Amino acid sequence: MLDIDYLKRVESYFASGDCAFEFEHGEEERRLAIIEFLETLMDLGELADVLATKLIFKDAYASLTSEEGVDAALEAEGGAAAENGDKDGPQG
Repeated sequence: MLDIDYLKRVESYFASGDCAFEFEHGEEERRLAIIEFLETLMDLGELADVLATKLIFKDAYASLTSEEGVDAALEAEGGAAAENGDKDGPQG
């Protein structure tokens, strides 16, 4: 399921300009297929971003789902800013 080589080929297809060329010079059916592919890829990117955030920041993410967790995170962030000499807090 994790086919990095395929993703690299897709990246190369975009970076080389081949996708844009095919879109600009292709028949309507091909153009619609490219649009559908791009839309699906963007949707997957959004899902991947959400999943990566959950997996990487699992504990922090879980703590931010409660009011107490949010308050603790804000307090910790404010304390860190004060320790670093940031008088305006984390917002700058």
